[in-house]
Amino acid sequence: MTRTRNYIYSAILLVGVALVGSACSSDDGVVVVSAAGPVSSAAVAQEAAAEQPAGVRVVGAVKEPVTVTAERLRTFPAQTQAVEFDSSKGRQSHVYEGAALVDVLSSLDVVTDGSAKNPALRLAVLATGSDGYRAAVSWGEFAPDFAATPILLAYAEDGRALEKPRLVVPGDGKGGRYVDGLTELRVVDLGVN
Repeated sequence: MTRTRNYIYSAILLVGVALVGSACSSDDGVVVVSAAGPVSSAAVAQEAAAEQPAGVRVVGAVKEPVTVTAERLRTFPAQTQAVEFDSSKGRQSHVYEGAALVDVLSSLDVVTDGSAKNPALRLAVLATGSDGYRAAVSWGEFAPDFAATPILLAYAEDGRALEKPRLVVPGDGKGGRYVDGLTELRVVDLGVN
């Protein structure tokens, strides 16, 4: 009899949870039911993000993955770039302040194949934004001995602090590689099979 009663209580609890979940709505249409009541999946994602260290994660062909915080970015020599580019919102004109990508990556142990000719020229950096958008730059674009483009990890735009760093690629006619809300830089050796 006790076992049957437990099954009935379990069934009632499941039906109650289903009713609460179906009665609640959220902006993203997904509801998580907790002891405190219904919570949208967006709120759960925000809470998970708050638990992770804020900054840009550098992974891939580096000796050890690191998170570069906004505070750490500000320890590098500040670079300022006035840029213009076309975007889906029309012509953009901004002044960015930030750390040079080459300075940040040079401070890490980037792994290259020492037996390769110009091994760094086989490297690319894939930048990922908080919305999942990705764009790449090659090492030769920002290396001082080659194109020396002053690519930035910007922490300020037009004198205002950015919530998250932005990849800024001066000289690009379109803003497609201006990755907002940087969350990750993945160093990739394109010469590895």
